[in-house]
Amino acid sequence: MPPEFPDAPDIEPPYSPPDAAFDGGPVRRRRSAADAALPWLLAILVVLLLAASGGLVTAWIVATLRAEPVPAVANATSTPRPEPSITLAPSEGPSAIPSQQPRRTPTPTPPLTQEPEPFVHVVRRGEYLQYIADLYGVTVEDIVRLNDISNPNRIRPGQRLLIPGYGIRPSPTPG
Repeated sequence: MPPEFPDAPDIEPPYSPPDAAFDGGPVRRRRSAADAALPWLLAILVVLLLAASGGLVTAWIVATLRAEPVPAVANATSTPRPEPSITLAPSEGPSAIPSQQPRRTPTPTPPLTQEPEPFVHVVRRGEYLQYIADLYGVTVEDIVRLNDISNPNRIRPGQRLLIPGYGIRPSPTPG
């Protein structure tokens, strides 16, 4: 039992719940929204710092792996290289000092091939798109796309169809 001091003044606790009796235990203070959010903000900051440092390490590793080392044979030659002379006037020829950076060959652009012009086929009675495509060596999808056909099953005799230019051209008939 704690000693009693008769001369001590009565002190009210700083916070007491409105409808609860004070039991003499530790006094709890309500946490504000800022106090409740602080641990979350610190955790987010730590995660962001770890992610950024991980990204930097990964970028350094990738850059190191992509670097092309200078061959060891090039540095171990027995014949000494002449020292480059210092000139005051700019030279018009290529530089005599070899570059330490790796040389890369530019990727050639593919040659542009011009697609042949489409030609016309006049539909005859009994013909259908698969037959016409097989006749010229093209696909039905290319004929449908080129002619903007909504229903491939509905073509009619006398209809003019464009055939893609890569197909086999009909031989001219003597007329």
